[in-house]
Parts: sequence; structure tokens; C-alpha cells
Amino acid sequence: MFKNENREKIIFIIHEMSMGGATRVILNLVNNLEEDKFETHLVVFNNRGSLLPKVKKSVTIHNLNSSRVLLGTHKLLYLLLKERPSVVFTGITHVNLTIAMWIPMLKLRLKNTKFITREVNIPSVRAKYLKKSKKMDYIYRRVITRFDRVVAQSQYMKSDIISTYGVDAEKITVVNNPLDAQSINEQLKQRGDKRLLPPDKINIVATGMLRQQKAFEKLLDVFALLDDRYHLHIIGEGPEREMLERRIDELGIEKKVTLQGLQKNPYPYIKEADLVVLSSRYEGFPNVLLEANTCGKFVVANACPGVNEEIIIDKVNGVLVEDNNSEAFARAIEQYANMRHDEEKIIETIGRYNVKSIVEIYKNIFTKDISQNLLESETLVPNITRLKPSVPSFTRSLKREE
Repeated sequence: MFKNENREKIIFIIHEMSMGGATRVILNLVNNLEEDKFETHLVVFNNRGSLLPKVKKSVTIHNLNSSRVLLGTHKLLYLLLKERPSVVFTGITHVNLTIAMWIPMLKLRLKNTKFITREVNIPSVRAKYLKKSKKMDYIYRRVITRFDRVVAQSQYMKSDIISTYGVDAEKITVVNNPLDAQSINEQLKQRGDKRLLPPDKINIVATGMLRQQKAFEKLLDVFALLDDRYHLHIIGEGPEREMLERRIDELGIEKKVTLQGLQKNPYPYIKEADLVVLSSRYEGFPNVLLEANTCGKFVVANACPGVNEEIIIDKVNGVLVEDNNSEAFARAIEQYANMRHDEEKIIETIGRYNVKSIVEIYKNIFTKDISQNLLESETLVPNITRLKPSVPSFTRSLKREE
């Protein structure tokens, strides 16, 4: 462990390190900051999640042992006041909201701390689909400007943040998601010789949490239009599994669809696929597209908010299909699953998302001066002066991957 007192202390905050796009970004950042320049801390509200053991040993992990973010907020606030970091970085909506409400009070004690948030979805679309979105959005639009810097994943997202929340464009920096291609390739080597997908089928793979945002039920409607040569493999787990199972039965496509469940290493499935598909209602910046391209796979994607020409290079690494058009999606699968694609050219398209290049951009954000722009109103700010709970940290008790 380095003892350089000139290192920047950065605290990353996430609810838990379960499989997902936001957590993968956090993982890539904490694992790629130099130990001699940064003292890196990761705060989780609980120790659930298959990605937590992948955090490198030099990162100090603080487990708040809380089942919910709100219940662990007092521990988090005390920890921040105790550690006095140079930068606080949040990267998922409900944590962003919680921290934003407290920034004015925290700034009274942490005058030199920069508060930076990363937006994970298109705000206007998220507000349309999420439960309790109106109440959350009402608060969020009033507190998000308290952050010193907002990171958007795309130009599309930046424009939406400006129009939806009124954030000053100068406070928003566009940074694409980092992609650790080396890690993906290493996991591909673990596949061995055993084939995972049926060799006599045209295998189509989709990955993601089984929830409303991913719109897998729409994908089932698409496969009801395809013949029996095509087989859909959905990799992931979530609250909509039972609904999807019922829908599969209703459509009579039991022999054409397999729910593969959560896979710690989904990349061998992607590599064996004839095509990768994305059916989401909306996305922030879909990692699955980058991961599929890293495996040399062509993608057919629903042209939903957040999935556009910033990622898909038409007919090179994928194609976009008109939103809510099952017939067009089915035709695209039939066309592109039966074509030969230039895997090397597809892989070349993801070079712009190289993890080291993206981390360099984040390092610049963390270390350069940021002019403060905090709301004067403290209407939504509770009193924290009496909170002094103990906050456990662990660095060795958790088994981590080398």
C-alpha cells in the first residue's frame, strides 16, 4: 500500500456490486487508477454482488451493511466527513439523488471536495417508465445541479439532461463507458471446447436483467414470427422471469426460447451466437453492444432512446430497427443472422472505448479544478450534526480475484 500523502483520495459510491452496466463502470475505474497517484475507496451499502470480489486489493472497501440506501445514509455521511476525500463519485440514480440532497451541508465541512455524478439513463425516458418516477424526478431536477460535474454517457444523454433538468452545459462532460476488452478476451479463453448452444440452430443471444427496461417480452413477440430454425437465448435474471415464462407458454414458443439465467461469464454464449440482439425500451449507453462487438458479433438493436449512431455504425457492427416494430425486427434477424460478418472490422469499432483511454478522461475530471455551482436553498437538506455511527471497512476478509 502506498503512503504518498499527495495522492488524491477518491470515494466511489454504489449500492452494491451486482452484475450491471453501472457497476462495471465503477469496477473499471477503481481497478485502473494508479495506486501512487490515487487513494481509492469504494463504498457499498451491502456486500452482495458477483463483481465485488473482482475489486483489486489496493482499493479500500467500506461496507455499510444496509439493506437499503436510505437506511444507510447516516453511515455514509459520517464516513464522508471522516475521510474528507478530494472527490466523491456516484454512479447510479438513487445514490445520486441521496448524495445530491446532502451536498450543501457536506460542503460546509468539505469545502475542497468535488462532488461528481454519472448519469446512467436518459432522464426524460426514465421518468416515463419507472415507478414513482414523477416524485423522484421532481426532487432530482431540483438537486442535480448541486453536483460540481455531471458525466453523461453520450451527446444524446447530455442534450436530454440539459432540456430535462436545466443543468448548465458547461457542467456536463460526455464520457463513453469504458470497455475492458482484455478482461473479456481472458474470459473467452475459459470457455474450453464444450459447446454451449445447439449446433443445429441459428442461435440469437440477448443479455440483461429481466426487468421492464429490457423489454424481453417484445423479443418473444418477434420470435413468434420466426420459424423453428431460430433459437433465442436470454442470459440474465430478474423480477420479470415468471411473466416471461407465462408469455412463452402463451405464444407456444417453448422450443424456440431458453432462459439461461444469470451467467458469471456470458461471453462464451455471445461468442457462439450467430447474432446478438437488444430490445430495450431505453438505455443509457448499452454495454452489451460493446461487449458483443468485442466478441466480433454483429448486433440488431431496437432504435430506442440511448441506442443510436453514436454506437451502431450501420451495417458494420450492427443495425438499428424501428422502435416497436416486431415484423421489422424479425426481418432484420432473418437477414443478418444468415450473413457472414467481418469480425475483425467489428472488433476494430470498439477501440474508441478502450478502458485506459476512458480512465484517462476520468482522471482529468477528478484532478482538474471545477468551479462550484451549488444551490443556495436547503429546503431538502436534513440535519446531520448528531450522526456519528461506526462504519466498518474490510479489505482482507473478502475473497477477491487476483
